[in-house]
Amino acid sequence: MCLIITGQSSKVRSTLLDTHGLLSDIFTSNPDGIGFMYGSTKGLKVTKTLPKNLGDATAFIQRLPNDDREIAIHFRWTTHGKTDMVNCHPYDVIPGFIAMMHNGILHTGNAADKDKSDTWHFINDYLHTAVSSAPDLVYDAGFVSMMEEFIGNNRFVFMNGEGRMQHVNFDQGIEHDDLWFSNTYAWSPSRLIPSYKSATLKSYSYTGSYGSYMDDEYDEMYDYNASFGIKPRSVSAHSANYDETAYDFPDDEDGFIRPELDDLASALTECDIQTMEIWLEEMPAFTITTLLHTFEASALDYSPRAELCVPDQLIYDMLIEGDASGLISYATKSYSASSSIAEVICYYLQWDVRKPVSFKPALPALLT
Repeated sequence: MCLIITGQSSKVRSTLLDTHGLLSDIFTSNPDGIGFMYGSTKGLKVTKTLPKNLGDATAFIQRLPNDDREIAIHFRWTTHGKTDMVNCHPYDVIPGFIAMMHNGILHTGNAADKDKSDTWHFINDYLHTAVSSAPDLVYDAGFVSMMEEFIGNNRFVFMNGEGRMQHVNFDQGIEHDDLWFSNTYAWSPSRLIPSYKSATLKSYSYTGSYGSYMDDEYDEMYDYNASFGIKPRSVSAHSANYDETAYDFPDDEDGFIRPELDDLASALTECDIQTMEIWLEEMPAFTITTLLHTFEASALDYSPRAELCVPDQLIYDMLIEGDASGLISYATKSYSASSSIAEVICYYLQWDVRKPVSFKPALPALLT
């Protein structure tokens, strides 16, 4: 679901072009458009492309300025709207003066115009009028804090014509060698950082009732900068405590219900393969991207990868790597694919929370 990289242009350029396999890895996972923005003496410079292959992507990266100006670059993987130049990041907030990039899935959606992305709608509905009246608003600490609370597990990057940059939810990304990366799931950090082990993800042990981890007080309960330890999920289909009858799909369930985050967490906790399979059949893109966006998969000692057949090992590897596009493609190939993916998700992996999500309707209320 996209990747944003920010830093000095020459360093971004050399890192992408000179790190073996890095650009290929990023482009393969995010093939639906590349765009960058930087300030210049003539104002804000925005350049976009829809590369057809890695060669096109490489040629585009070679166009980045080879100097120390600050730059932001976005690699898109389509979740909402068409795959076209209109929906390729960056987006204008104030045309020619302030632009914006987004990584994540906004709960505000794109219902008004399905051809446009959730980012386009967010700018149109919430940002354009307010920021046009007060362009420095995107650099105001109070406004940024309000946006962070409203958008939850999403990242924004703004830039004006002077090249002044503003990150929203900076702490949700990772830093390496003076570069900032908006996530760890839309690329393979180990290609750049061989010793990589995320220090930005908080592990959560699924024991007992799921409770209120998505409650408004979640931010007060967990310190995301603290060290963490990984604990195995308490119930697995391969555990002696597993009782299949306890996880029967409800008889009164008649029709598909779009899963909320706490629904996904409950399904993971209860190894509810039947519910997970229905979600994957009815809305594979939403289910997979939301799952990988909110949770991180890791291996279980008592459910080894070696127990799986070769096709299921492929699913297992994609889940571990956070390869959303590969999983969505796989899920739509055959009738049985959803069942296979659901089984690997529920039975063979531990799922830990990436970052708390708190969707409070504060932003539109304060802008009106």
